[in-house]
Amino acid sequence: MTVERDGTAWLSLLEELVNTDSAPGDHTGIEAVYSRLVPVLDRLGLSVRQRATDGGPSVLVARRSGSRTHRSRVLMVGHVDTVFDRGTAQARPFRMAGERAFGPGVADMKGGLVVMLAALSELGEDAWDGLDLTMVFNGDEESGSPFSRPVIEEMATGRDAALVFEAARPSGAVVTSRRGVARYRLDVTGRASHSGSNPGAGANALETLAHKILGIQQLGRDVDRATVNVVLADGGTRPNIIPPVASVHVDARFDDEAERTVERGLQALAGPGPVEGTTTQVTRYGGRPAFPRPFDWLAGEYVDAAKTLGLRIETVAAGGVSDANFTAALGVPTLDGLGPSGGGAHTDDEYIEVASLAERASACAVLLSRLARPRAAPGDQR
Repeated sequence: MTVERDGTAWLSLLEELVNTDSAPGDHTGIEAVYSRLVPVLDRLGLSVRQRATDGGPSVLVARRSGSRTHRSRVLMVGHVDTVFDRGTAQARPFRMAGERAFGPGVADMKGGLVVMLAALSELGEDAWDGLDLTMVFNGDEESGSPFSRPVIEEMATGRDAALVFEAARPSGAVVTSRRGVARYRLDVTGRASHSGSNPGAGANALETLAHKILGIQQLGRDVDRATVNVVLADGGTRPNIIPPVASVHVDARFDDEAERTVERGLQALAGPGPVEGTTTQVTRYGGRPAFPRPFDWLAGEYVDAAKTLGLRIETVAAGGVSDANFTAALGVPTLDGLGPSGGGAHTDDEYIEVASLAERASACAVLLSRLARPRAAPGDQR
């Protein structure tokens, strides 16, 4: 299949993928998406295997290596999971309206999966000969990729380029850097007592938590190139008991140089008080490192490739994270947002611009062909 000859076939594949639920933790749904990708990968000449993870969904890895002695080592990454619960696809399946397609995960990122495959369908044998290509498809990206991260980092190590197929911005821009993210939980322990007959015997964990929340929000205002926000809180046991426990979750986003400042500021909230008899524990869990700066040569190659097709594509920095954060943190030249243009991710109004499927696939095919060219010199960044 090629994009020009088989646009309908690619749209049909997209419809199948969107209409297959693959919620976080839904291993059956994730395997069902893999089963729809494997036959296409086979036809494209890639060898396919599944990598087991420690308790999470498996990771689908596909490879094809050309015959040339010096080949460009390229990694392509896409996730098959969405944020939507099982049953969502049945409730509001894939549909077309005008120039847009709608459905759960159509932009984030089942449209990107189609772009990946359609791009490969356009490659000639000369391009294939110059590539050592690895594709990674994972099913836990929306949960932070805790299980697939080791596989992604293993496959990325030593690569000349990593291409990630999250949706392009609604403007069509691709993503050349992303902030990092870390999540924290503050747990406050106090002492219970009856709120009417003996409140003074208690130590109010919620009161201490209120002080901590104000400190967290102030930290977010004080640290440049970072955002720090309370996102979920809980506390107390019953309406007539001084709360012995309280907790809050924190979302921190940062550029590379701000991460340590945020970490120090949040860890400083640990310890006793301010309410006598209470203490606070700070735990960091999950997150992704920053993708701090663009790899200009790779972004330039893509923008130039698109120009040859009559497409004008801009580049942007993003505050959200993706698996591109992992590859970029390893020093692998990385470019993200290579999927179709779209918007409304994680909402009932999620959409893509249908025409951008073919446009982005063709732009990626030109980029891959350029990366496959023989290197001009030993110092060539490719």
